[in-house]
Amino acid sequence: MSHSFCRLLSNGYSFGLHRDNSLVVGPCCLFQKKIPVDQDLLTNRKKVFEIITGWTDDCGHCYHLEQANQQSLRQTGPDWIPDRVPSQSAIMVDINLDKECNAACVMCNEKSSTLWMKEKNKFQGIKLKLEKSTDLVNDHIERIVSLVPLDQMTYLKFVGGEPLFTDTHLKVLSQLPNPQNITVHYTTNGSIFPSQEVLDIWARFKTIIFAASIDGIDQQFNYIRWPLSWQKVSNNLIRLKQHGLHNLMFRVEFTANILNVFYYDLLEQWVKKNWRDNIFGDITEINVHPAAESAFNLNDMPLALRHKIQEKYPADHRLHLMVKNLNTKPDTTKFQQFVSQWDPHRELYWHDCFPDLTPYFNK
Repeated sequence: MSHSFCRLLSNGYSFGLHRDNSLVVGPCCLFQKKIPVDQDLLTNRKKVFEIITGWTDDCGHCYHLEQANQQSLRQTGPDWIPDRVPSQSAIMVDINLDKECNAACVMCNEKSSTLWMKEKNKFQGIKLKLEKSTDLVNDHIERIVSLVPLDQMTYLKFVGGEPLFTDTHLKVLSQLPNPQNITVHYTTNGSIFPSQEVLDIWARFKTIIFAASIDGIDQQFNYIRWPLSWQKVSNNLIRLKQHGLHNLMFRVEFTANILNVFYYDLLEQWVKKNWRDNIFGDITEINVHPAAESAFNLNDMPLALRHKIQEKYPADHRLHLMVKNLNTKPDTTKFQQFVSQWDPHRELYWHDCFPDLTPYFNK
């Protein structure tokens, strides 16, 4: 049976890489303390995760989201992990074995993007050839497949990096025994249109959730998701909707940062006009979550701008509540350092892309 406090503690498997590229696992991608993957995985997992009965530091991300009236992964667990699937317990799996990415987003870093690593090395004059070990990734996939009860899987999520930038997801999907029972979730930057091979494999599964990370439109998207092109991404999303895959559902992941919250309504309007639903009328959900641990940390938004956003959005609007509940003193030092260094390098300037906000950061 699933865990009463958080279903992922008992039924979730989140696979990622340690600093030495060894395979580790936690109950979800947000849980801080992962354990090594070995032959005693199920026993060790039970000892570490299933004994948790309430909030801990490792569960801090969900705790802070819920305190700010935002939906957490803990709260959505029951959507993906029903109590029973015929006679077995259901499990939820997410896999993050690649940080290969074609974007260097302002709120990301070299830990999650190879392009960020290349850009920082280039900026510092370091000539470093980045090599990916395909054999290592294949070995990790085989370990996951051999140790996890895949016949109980109801939900699988791929994160990155950019999951459509490599074939890791295909290597996993091809080994799943009951695709008709599984919802597959991609968090993608939308810059890569899925190949026919990918579309054919997707058709075998119960549901494909295509969650596009979009933090603005036009030049604001280009700035935040550099060097991606909004024109290309928006064309890909519309084309994918028109393709008409029967099991495809859409979602938008909006990472709220100190620049884009004020302009959220523009993105919302674009979604309603161009990507409102799938071919069956299932509405595209926009999931809003705060940017953290970066120069664009939402908590560093100037106070005057917070007040302006609260005036713009109604009192019950999620962004009004998110900004209202920011609980740290703002400090734009890291933001100013970032834009001074990277805007000239990228030849794209924040004050040109977000002109209404200039007065709030020049005070």
